[in-house]
Amino acid sequence: MVSSIHKFLHPVDESLLHSIPNSIGSKIKFYFNEKINENSLVIVGCPYLKGASQNIEFSNLRVVREEFYKLIWNGWEFDIYDLGNIVIENNEISQEDALKQVIEELLEKKLFPIILGGSMSLNYSVYRALESLRKPLNYTAVDSHIHAKINIENETTEENYLSKIIMEEPNLLFNFSNLGYQTYLVSPTTLKTLLNTLDFEAIRLGSLINHIEDSEPVFRSSDFVGVNLNSIESLTGSLSTESSVNGFTNREICSLAKYIGLSKQIKVVGLYNFLGYSNNKIDAKLVSQILWYIIEGKNNQQFYENTDYIKYTVVYEDKELIFLKDKKIDKWWLSIDFITEDENFLIPCTSRDYQDALMGKIPDKYWKTIKKFL
Repeated sequence: MVSSIHKFLHPVDESLLHSIPNSIGSKIKFYFNEKINENSLVIVGCPYLKGASQNIEFSNLRVVREEFYKLIWNGWEFDIYDLGNIVIENNEISQEDALKQVIEELLEKKLFPIILGGSMSLNYSVYRALESLRKPLNYTAVDSHIHAKINIENETTEENYLSKIIMEEPNLLFNFSNLGYQTYLVSPTTLKTLLNTLDFEAIRLGSLINHIEDSEPVFRSSDFVGVNLNSIESLTGSLSTESSVNGFTNREICSLAKYIGLSKQIKVVGLYNFLGYSNNKIDAKLVSQILWYIIEGKNNQQFYENTDYIKYTVVYEDKELIFLKDKKIDKWWLSIDFITEDENFLIPCTSRDYQDALMGKIPDKYWKTIKKFL
């Protein structure tokens, strides 16, 4: 049986490689030349922009690779493979279904895929691939919009993919988090439904950029992440399919990328809605550096996970709230002990959540989590 990787992925043009010593281009590997080693990071290109909000057909991923391969290989302790782009012959299958099959195979091989290109609608394919794990899933979208149209019978688009995930049966979505929504782009009804009825989570752009570190606990509990490049400030309007004058700055999005890489729980990351048709290379350089920071974060996971904690107890009315802090770094969890006598449910949180609890303000994530178990 032909593997999905061989069937649907078209290899990268090797003329893009660089012989510059210690560059990514001098060290990156290709699946078609050798076996993929476990625990490697793999790049999967999805050039077809089907499902995007604008009628633009393809992402020009070649320009990102050109810039990415020039960057420094920073002594990373795992292999990186560029598996090329998903190419469908004779319309035998959709890009969405091909991606699902490819991701399933990569996860089975214990690999960490980064999807480059395509639209946010591909997160539905990722969710369907992760369903094979048969465990509750947490999804985080870095996005200025929160689309949740209910027309799930129609073709999957950026407008309805989230609704399709939420309404999938059997449903494994435990939590959805949005990072960076902009109030004037999100329906109040949608926000109320997601936050109050479904007990999901969203952090507004203005709040997050003042405390960019608040994204870290969200990523720490995520299983897959979709980064919409439309959420980045792009004054030229050439970065992505629906560029905005407001959004994350280049430094802020790279900080988020580092936090994504640091999370051991994340299994798949996607960078969506890239265009690549600008006359300059600025946009491609930015996306290549976002990739670099995800990889850098992943390499630092080994220094970021410890097993020694300090326990803090906060008494609130008739309850005891248990907070745990990593002894070496500023990582916090809120412990819920109603699972079993021997097992607690740990919610990643911040030091401010602990300080708020001391002042009598219980974190919303505590109540939202309890409600999901009722």
